[in-house]
Amino acid sequence: MDNLKKNIEKVIHEIDDVVEMFYQQKTKEAYTRLDSVLADLLQVVDPIHAYEEEHPEEGVDSESLTDALKETLSAMEEKDAILTADVLKYEVNEKLETIMNAIQ
Repeated sequence: MDNLKKNIEKVIHEIDDVVEMFYQQKTKEAYTRLDSVLADLLQVVDPIHAYEEEHPEEGVDSESLTDALKETLSAMEEKDAILTADVLKYEVNEKLETIMNAIQ
């Protein structure tokens, strides 16, 4: 599970970088970078779901992460860079941090 935690931590840092780009109004660059970050994020979603099923007692809530990702996609569809950044920072990253801390 250390590998999963490391991958989650890597994605958190990548999201932080993208959020900073959005806040600096480097929107095009941020969306381009976000594409690769989402690919990395999808690589941890399945293992998180699997961990949740194997260890229900740990309190990992992958459903809340899925909801946060849906909010992110909605903000992206609306082409609202600041909302996208806020959802990534305050929803997705917070969920990832909570999940990372719950994994033993």
